[in-house]
Amino acid sequence: MFAQVRTLRLRLVLPLSVRSLAILVVGVVSLSRSRPAMEQVLRDPRAYTALPIAAARALETSRHDAVVSDPVAQKLLAGLGESRLETPASTLDHMTKRALVGDELVQEAYGRGVRQVVILGAGMDARAFRMGLFGTAFFEVDRKELFEVKEPLVADVPLQCESRRIVPGHLGIIDMAAELERVGFDKLKPSVWLLEGLVMYLGRDDMKRLAFEMGQLAAPGSSLWHDAFSETSIRQGMSYYGVAFESGFDDYDELWQSSGFDTAEVLLSEGVVVDRKEKAVRRNLRFQVNEVQLRGRCAMLFVRAWKTS
Repeated sequence: MFAQVRTLRLRLVLPLSVRSLAILVVGVVSLSRSRPAMEQVLRDPRAYTALPIAAARALETSRHDAVVSDPVAQKLLAGLGESRLETPASTLDHMTKRALVGDELVQEAYGRGVRQVVILGAGMDARAFRMGLFGTAFFEVDRKELFEVKEPLVADVPLQCESRRIVPGHLGIIDMAAELERVGFDKLKPSVWLLEGLVMYLGRDDMKRLAFEMGQLAAPGSSLWHDAFSETSIRQGMSYYGVAFESGFDDYDELWQSSGFDTAEVLLSEGVVVDRKEKAVRRNLRFQVNEVQLRGRCAMLFVRAWKTS
């Protein structure tokens, strides 16, 4: 089962030399602006993990039966999209499922009138450019190095939202509440929070602090989603492109409820299935689990939570 694999691998074969980068960069991207930042990202394993995730969306978009359409994804590879991908099918399917689950939560909230989306560990996320949610404000939080690569690449891409604001900085170091409010986030209005591919890189104490802070910032009507791994999975040792995962919880439902969210749902990943014909996600609640059921068990998890009051 994919959840039991200790090292997740979606290998984007990237030439690391400046000369190779210069040959491969195409389109209207300014190499002089992008190259120094890209060199830094390629050297930083944590920042590098954003690239294969964008590459997975590019591959999915190219399918005849694509369930996620992201025409910006290849551009976000800074011209490296022409490189070959070595992609286990299970890994690509997982990345596609993650993207679709996040999309559906944002769309569902939009239907209820929610007009703020906060993406933590945003990486090369392109929802502000592809979802057609005009009237919505997007807030992206991630490392300064990633935005130094990303911003020149999307400078000429029209937004499909009301606004997009970036918050450069490391979670756990920046004052996230102050920085979000500085760029226009309104904690009195409901919001959607996406933590796609993020929480496993946070230590336990950092994760608890983040959950508490999000609970303080999320107004009634807010919701969140993230993927995660059980405690046992992390203890056995897991990494992605050489970056070790730092924490997993068996009680994410209790974590979010204790942080101010009324309802939380934790599903085994195999209980979340992509329906390509309907271009939708199907959830089987028979795969919903709690702390007791996860104890001592390796598992990949999909977590959602809502605040109604």
